Amino acid sequence: MPRKKDKALLVQELRSLRGRFMESDILGAARRREEAAPAQADARYRDIVEDQDELICRYDPQGNLTYVNPAFCRYHGQNPGSLLGRPFPVQATDPEVGEVRRAISGLGPNRSMTALVHRANLPDGRVRWQEWLYRAIMDEAGAVVEYQAVGRDVTDIKEAMEGYRRAEEKYRAIFENAPLGIFRTTASGRFEEINQVMAAMLGFASVEQAMEEVTDIGRQIYDDPQSRVRLLDALEKTRGSITYEALFRRRDGGRFTGRLHVSAVRGEDGQVVSLIGLMDDITERRRMEEELRRSERVSRTLLNATTESAFLVDVDGTILAINDIGARQLGGTPESLTGRHFHEFQEWDLFERGMSRVWEACCERRPVRFEDERKGAVHDVMVSPVFDDAGGVDKVAIFAQDITERRRLERLREDVERITRHDMKTPLIGIVGFAQLLLKNQNLTDKQREYLAYIQNSGRQMMDFIKKSLDYFKMEQRSYQLAPQDVDMAGVFRRIHDDLRPLAVNKSVCVSFAMDGQDISLTSPIIFRGEKDHLENLFANLVKNAVEAAPEDSVVTVSIHLGETAHTVDVHNQGIIPEAARARFFERYNTVGKQGGTGLGTYVARLITETHGGSIRFTSSPDDGTHLIVTLPTAPPQALPEPARP
Repeated sequence: MPRKKDKALLVQELRSLRGRFMESDILGAARRREEAAPAQADARYRDIVEDQDELICRYDPQGNLTYVNPAFCRYHGQNPGSLLGRPFPVQATDPEVGEVRRAISGLGPNRSMTALVHRANLPDGRVRWQEWLYRAIMDEAGAVVEYQAVGRDVTDIKEAMEGYRRAEEKYRAIFENAPLGIFRTTASGRFEEINQVMAAMLGFASVEQAMEEVTDIGRQIYDDPQSRVRLLDALEKTRGSITYEALFRRRDGGRFTGRLHVSAVRGEDGQVVSLIGLMDDITERRRMEEELRRSERVSRTLLNATTESAFLVDVDGTILAINDIGARQLGGTPESLTGRHFHEFQEWDLFERGMSRVWEACCERRPVRFEDERKGAVHDVMVSPVFDDAGGVDKVAIFAQDITERRRLERLREDVERITRHDMKTPLIGIVGFAQLLLKNQNLTDKQREYLAYIQNSGRQMMDFIKKSLDYFKMEQRSYQLAPQDVDMAGVFRRIHDDLRPLAVNKSVCVSFAMDGQDISLTSPIIFRGEKDHLENLFANLVKNAVEAAPEDSVVTVSIHLGETAHTVDVHNQGIIPEAARARFFERYNTVGKQGGTGLGTYVARLITETHGGSIRFTSSPDDGTHLIVTLPTAPPQALPEPARP
């Protein structure tokens, strides 16, 4: 039986055992604390980052997200469950992902952090910019076990910087390419900045040369140094920009007039510290303005030298210039009427009719002439287009002459002629009738019969002339009643050709006829619709004028074209119409350089053409000669309506 241990030894063993238990508890507690430390640290980490506004995430070396904070989720519009395990960066393009991978590939013990800015495409389609700070998390051996990224949205900053960059580029482009000189100077008189245009304006080869050589702007640039002093005084008294003109001196000593548009830059004390502005060389403009003033004085003298009313008007009816006679007619002075509108002085319907003539002159690029009759006064009006350097028309010159008295005398003469023609018919009827009665007498000799036949024929010709004169008068009054019939123009042209043969032979001029480009012999009928006598008179006048105007040994061609709705006859000769006769070619008594001419042939031709519902025009040039072109409808009107007054 074992012996009993003594009390001291037992106490010692008990103490030893208690020590081992205590050591075991301490080690277990320490171990438990070590095991709980990462969890506690992670909890504290989460408490910190969960409430941050920055975008915070962590991802493993393969690039897959292991943690995202709430701000990260809100920004990308997704919950943590849909983000964890996905590649980072989220919603970035492949090139941008590759850029991030390359940026963080060098992180390690020697370089634990890096920064990068890249784009992100959000689910709603917006493109945003993010700035990220990347940090590598390493173990005790220095191996990367995880990456942490902290980011923020820098779209507004980037857009602001981009806007600033564009503004800077735009400013620089304007500064360098502006047609005006741009400058910034100190108040003491040195250049801080100028563009190349300014340097060249002052006679320097470059901006650098101007900046280096000019140390006192007032004495080196201004012809009178006090001009800059006065400029500074003016800027001290104003808070805005001012326009200032002065005489300046170039580097080579030459002088020019410059116009400055200047603003002052002030310091905190309100004093001018620098000047900024634009400069323009107006030397040539000043010279042109003086030339313009001189030209205006000459124009004013010429305008007032005429006895007609003269106006310069733009295409909407604004009076640009007017002479004294025209101003008196409108009840004002040239100064008070310039810039006013014509409709202020006319009823609207009269203004519209007048403007239609203005537009006609502008569109057709030729003078337009008409008579304006109102309130008992008649004016002969000429509207001529005014061409600019580019050949365009944006204004017209109007000349109006009072022909009331002349028109009254013409109407009086017409009345006398009409009465005379009417009164002549009675004795002519008697002459023709008695000659016809005497021819029935059997006791007449052959010579007596010849004389009576001559008297009868002359009387009939006079009767025919009086009848045609009365017809022309009615045509002028637009009261003639047309009685159209089928007319064989082949026979008409044959008679015209026979009648003009002596004149043509005398000038060695050949008269030929063509149909659609082919010569014809006038043996086949050519049917026009109209009145035979008047159509014959129309073309007889035109062909006779062509033969008279044609050069010797040349050809006068009468070209006929038959159309479905209208027929055209073109009478051509190699002569040209004098310039002085063209504007009034189809008016009465218009003849230039023609011996024995009455100036009625083309006027009568126009009356007959218009009575038949047709039109007549001409072209004339040294290269192509003169064409008189008549267009007649295949179905002319029975009677023309009353014309509207111009």
